Amino acid sequence: MRIALISDIHEDITSLKRALKIIDRERCDEIICLGDTLGYPYMRGGYEKSRDLAECINIIRQNCSTVLLGNHDLFHLKRLPEFYKGFEFPANWFDLSQEEHTILSKHRVWNYSDDLPIILSEGDREYLLSLREYSLKEVNNKNILFSHSMYPNFTAYVCASRHDTVRLREHFQYMNESGIEMSICGHMHMEGLGIAYELQKSLFSKLFPGFVYYSYGERIIRNRLCCITIPAIADNSQENGLAILNITKECNNNVYSINSLSLNANRRFIL
Repeated sequence: MRIALISDIHEDITSLKRALKIIDRERCDEIICLGDTLGYPYMRGGYEKSRDLAECINIIRQNCSTVLLGNHDLFHLKRLPEFYKGFEFPANWFDLSQEEHTILSKHRVWNYSDDLPIILSEGDREYLLSLREYSLKEVNNKNILFSHSMYPNFTAYVCASRHDTVRLREHFQYMNESGIEMSICGHMHMEGLGIAYELQKSLFSKLFPGFVYYSYGERIIRNRLCCITIPAIADNSQENGLAILNITKECNNNVYSINSLSLNANRRFIL
């Protein structure tokens, strides 16, 4: 089984179409979108003239088995997250300026002042508002959590802690309590993969308590509780890409691996 994973499209239709060609070539069984379809960051993105939000939404609706919400999606939909911790929103939150958001939340809520305004049809708005913040799927007898970010802030609209080790500790506790064995999220705009395993009493865990970052390529996933972050589709001044979760059978056991693929043809040629 092969599951294509895309995240952080940010209205980049050119990169999204390129990703779909790769997914089709790789013969994936399904596509899961981990959020942030909305929100073109004009200070970082270089595709203002080609961006096409309506077509991005149309493509994910037609091709993805699961589509989730991210922090930029919630901001542009003027919708507060269902799952969050670390900040209590005032009743007039969406009447305040971005500067007031930053001051009031003490930087726990992202400042979206570099996102260009969006225009949504009523049908697209209704569709996006129907989406969830996370999805739990049983894949070949393994429970996998898909979300934009980590528990309890699945959308990353609120960031209660800037430290991966603190966030991961709470995330792994939730996974243990919920019977979840693997978690895959986006949001971090990785140039490759970030993989974190549940902390153990080993020297390696003490030396590397958070995510270990890998360049583009395939990594075997060990049979331990883990959280994986994947690249962004959007070309926001970093090497963008997608990931494919592979499940194969070896000696009657399921072997899980994740492969991150670059969308940047020039960088791929150089490497």
